Amino acid sequence: PNMGALLEIEVTAIPASVPHGGTFTITGVVDEEEMGGGSKTLRRKSMARGSIDNVLTVLRRLGLNPHDFDLHINFPGGIPIDGPSAGISMATAIASAIRQIPVDNKIAMTGEVSIHGKVKPVGGVVAKVEAAFQAGATKVIIPKENWQEIFAGLNGVQVIPVETVEEVLAIALNMTAGEPSYGVG
Repeated sequence: PNMGALLEIEVTAIPASVPHGGTFTITGVVDEEEMGGGSKTLRRKSMARGSIDNVLTVLRRLGLNPHDFDLHINFPGGIPIDGPSAGISMATAIASAIRQIPVDNKIAMTGEVSIHGKVKPVGGVVAKVEAAFQAGATKVIIPKENWQEIFAGLNGVQVIPVETVEEVLAIALNMTAGEPSYGVG
C-alpha cells in the first residue's frame, strides 16, 4: 500500500515464418504468489497473460498486426505484477518492437487497456507517479480518470492524462493511427 515500483518491459518482434502465424511468449512474470503466513495466506494469480490478449487485440485494430510476429515479452527481475496496470506499457513496448522505434527511457506509464483501446483507471497512481519521478522519469502517462489536481503543479515531471491507446502511442513513440508497420513481409 502507498508504494509504487517501476517495472522494465522488454519486447522482441521477429517476423513470423507464416503470415498471421505469430506467437507470443511471456517471461519474467510470477504467475502465482502467496502472501501472508501462519494461519492466513492469500494466493494471487497474475493477470498479465490476459492483459496481453487485450493489448494484441487493440494493436491489431490499430493496424500493427502483432500476429505477423513472434513476440517475446519479458519482465526482467521476476517481480510479481498484476497485469492490467501494465497494459499501456505492454502496448507501447510491443508497438515499439514491431515498428522498431525506441521508447524514451524517461517516460513512465500506467493504465489498463480495454479491448476497445480505452485506457482504464488503475489503483495507486499517486504512489506510481512518485516512484517514476524518483527513478528519473520526466513524463508519466496515466489514465485520464486517475487525474488529480496534485499532478498539475509538479516540478521536474509532467503527468499526462490519456483516454486511448492511440494517445499513448502518439506520446511515447510519436506514432499516429493508420501508419503502416515496419518489418511486415
